[in-house]
Amino acid sequence: MPLFHIAGSGWGLVGLYNGGTNVLMREVDPGQILALIESAQGLANARAIAAAEGVARLVFGSIDYCADLDCAHLRGILQPARAELVLASRLAGIAAPVDGVTTDLSAPEITRSDASHARDHGMTGKLCIHPKQVALANEVFTPSDEAVAEAREILAAMEEAKAKGEGATVYKGRLVDIASIKQAEVIVRQSEMIAGG
Repeated sequence: MPLFHIAGSGWGLVGLYNGGTNVLMREVDPGQILALIESAQGLANARAIAAAEGVARLVFGSIDYCADLDCAHLRGILQPARAELVLASRLAGIAAPVDGVTTDLSAPEITRSDASHARDHGMTGKLCIHPKQVALANEVFTPSDEAVAEAREILAAMEEAKAKGEGATVYKGRLVDIASIKQAEVIVRQSEMIAGG
C-alpha cells in the first residue's frame, strides 16, 4: 500500500484498493497514523483502513462526510457512520475513533452534549474547531476521579475473587465479570494516558 507524504508536513495520502480510496492521514509518531474518514467511500472502506499498517486511530471528518452524502450534519444522521467507525476500530484492534466537530459555537452545552453523545457511543475524543471547545471536550472524555476510583475497586474485587478461584464477584450489588473488568480497565487506562500527558 503506497504512502505518499507531503514533504515536511507529516500529512499524506494512502491509496487503498489500487487508488480506489484516498484517505487523508496524519503521522503523529513514527508508525502512528490518524486516518481521517470523510467520505462515503472512506466509510465503506473503514475496516480495511483501520487494519492498514501504521494506522493508530480513525478520525471522523463529519462535515466533509455530510457534504459528500449531501445530508444534514445531525446526530441521528451521523450515528450509523459513528457506529461503523467504532466497530471498524474494534475489529482492527486499534484505539477507538475520534468524533467529528461541533459546528454550533453559540453555547458550550452543545459541544458538551455532542461530546457526551459521542463518548456514550464508543468514541474516545472529539475534533474541535474553536479553542473554547477544547476544555469541554477534555472534560467529557476524561474519566472522573470517582469513576477511576470505582474502576480500581472493581479490578481489586475481581483479583480477590480470582484468588478464591471464582470467575465473577459482586461489587456494590452489581455482578462483576469479564465484561465489567474490561470496562474498568479502559477507564483506568484512559486515566493513566491522560495523566501521562
